[in-house]
Amino acid sequence: MEQLRCVVIDDEKHSISILSDYIETNPNLKLVKTFLDPLIALSGISIRDKIDFIFLDIDMPEITGIELAKKLVNRARFIVFTTAFTKYAIEAFEVNASRYLVKPISKPKFIKTVWDILDAERKRIEGIRIAQRKYFYVSIGERGQKLKIKKSKILFFESLKNYMKIVTEDEDYTVYLTMKEVEKEFWGTLFYRVHRSYFVNEERVEKIAGNTLKLGAHIIPMGNNYKQGFIEFSENKTLRSGRKS
Repeated sequence: MEQLRCVVIDDEKHSISILSDYIETNPNLKLVKTFLDPLIALSGISIRDKIDFIFLDIDMPEITGIELAKKLVNRARFIVFTTAFTKYAIEAFEVNASRYLVKPISKPKFIKTVWDILDAERKRIEGIRIAQRKYFYVSIGERGQKLKIKKSKILFFESLKNYMKIVTEDEDYTVYLTMKEVEKEFWGTLFYRVHRSYFVNEERVEKIAGNTLKLGAHIIPMGNNYKQGFIEFSENKTLRSGRKS
């Protein structure tokens, strides 16, 4: 793993010193630059620096960390706000800050925040990769036999305890998988869990009626714990007239 390149911007030397120490004592992190003056930071950081993390104080003179972040957002992979004032939390997330750390910041909290951000990014990229994969293989029958299934042909998955029933437009298959394993594979795609036992392909839903979904000849129940999320998703795709009745 290459060292993650870090920048600290804060108008207090003490705060810079603390974060610099956290970074320099971690072999996976590299302190590239520090700035006491936010305006100098604005001209002192470029895309060519290939910065991974900017640790940015919010309450600074001349220009706030929020305003500075808007100008630096494309010059670093992640921006982490550091401040003693929780009142800025909402504004911080409005500029897509990766995290918000409240001073005083302990070293364990600092390190955990860095790894949480990287883990979330890894999962996001993995989700995109999985979403782009158009098919997958499952083991069936005798050992060594595998079946290729196109995602677009799947109507839904049905949990059968230690097995999973895959219902496609052509045929049904029972495979040795769990719901958890299926959810992991399809995280970030158009497949939704709508019931404790059902995981459906949203693109194959033909009708929503009360607590049920119609997919081809199949009527799938929606559980109370899962229904609301799917309904909200469908609302965002509902075409409505802007005319008054």
